[in-house]
Amino acid sequence: MNKKWSRIMITVLALGVTAIAVNCSGNGFGFGKKDEAVFSGTIETREIRVGSKVGGRVEAVLIEEGQEVTAGQGLVKFDIAELQAQKAQAEARIAQQQARLERLLHGARPEEKAQASAATATALATLESIKTWPRPEEIEQARAAVAAAEADLGSATAAFQRTEKLRASGDISQQEFDSAKFRLDNVRARRDAEKKRLDLLLNGSRKEDVRAAEERFRQAQQAEKLVLAGARTEEIADARAQLAEAEARLEQIKVQLAEGEVKASAAATVEVLTVRPGDLLTPNQTVARLLEKDQIYVRVFIPEPQLGLIKVGQKAKIKVDSFNNQLFDGVIDQINSQGEFTPRNVQSRDERNHQVFGVKVRIDNREGKLKPGMAADVTLEK
Repeated sequence: MNKKWSRIMITVLALGVTAIAVNCSGNGFGFGKKDEAVFSGTIETREIRVGSKVGGRVEAVLIEEGQEVTAGQGLVKFDIAELQAQKAQAEARIAQQQARLERLLHGARPEEKAQASAATATALATLESIKTWPRPEEIEQARAAVAAAEADLGSATAAFQRTEKLRASGDISQQEFDSAKFRLDNVRARRDAEKKRLDLLLNGSRKEDVRAAEERFRQAQQAEKLVLAGARTEEIADARAQLAEAEARLEQIKVQLAEGEVKASAAATVEVLTVRPGDLLTPNQTVARLLEKDQIYVRVFIPEPQLGLIKVGQKAKIKVDSFNNQLFDGVIDQINSQGEFTPRNVQSRDERNHQVFGVKVRIDNREGKLKPGMAADVTLEK
């Protein structure tokens, strides 16, 4: 081999080594010391989207973008006046149903029982009165009234006949004649009324009157039995169900009232806040996006051939450009169960280097120095 070809081969070998080095760097992984593996990635944090199940009109915004909030801190308040009115109605409904249930459980009061018994006795007395009507003394009294009316009619008739003769001879005035006739008519009408009354008494009570009195007595008896027996089992069960329903409705309103203030679910930083007082939001609409402070991590990608060298819980060191002289502690929190960028058919060992697995390395960021988006180098301890 001459010198010319020797120089060509050396150049080709140098380019090949350079290409391999570039390829490893471009995949974000490589090796450092003998017992360490170094990978590159980007710091991320878990995002929380908060909102309200009920929505409504925004009454107050309690925080600003970029502000750090603690778990349970209020972020946004909604106008809940309508829900408060519904809560008052629900409480009144519960009181009503409780009173109804207590009434059914304790039964009728003594005075209600006495009233029902008196109504039954009155109905019975009325029935007996109608059945035994008229009494003998009432009939005798009616006969006497008819006899008296007949006697008065006879006297009035005789007086009118005399008056009629005197009028014909011109011995009395027309006014005296009219008065005598008017008295006769009145006496005759009273006699007829007394006779009708006597006939009514002699015929006794009508059958329909007796039946109506019997029905009123039966109803009074049934009403008294209901009062004395108290509520039925199914009525009490229905009252309990109505009370339970009212209580459930109140609990539902309380949950909705709690949704009237959107709170942070964890310590975080407010990344996006787009609402303002007066905005009208729909239920489940995102109010703010938070970045959870305690859930900061860097995601790196490990080639398949090196996957067996790592495990969950393995410690790591993280370095960022902003704090070049400081190493942050980390630990592998998760290894994806499925690879990425995998070809359909792996033909060779070199091609398996292109199949990588995402690895989530949680970072100890108690000082709060690290921010999402920072580039980071992760050194995994073997």
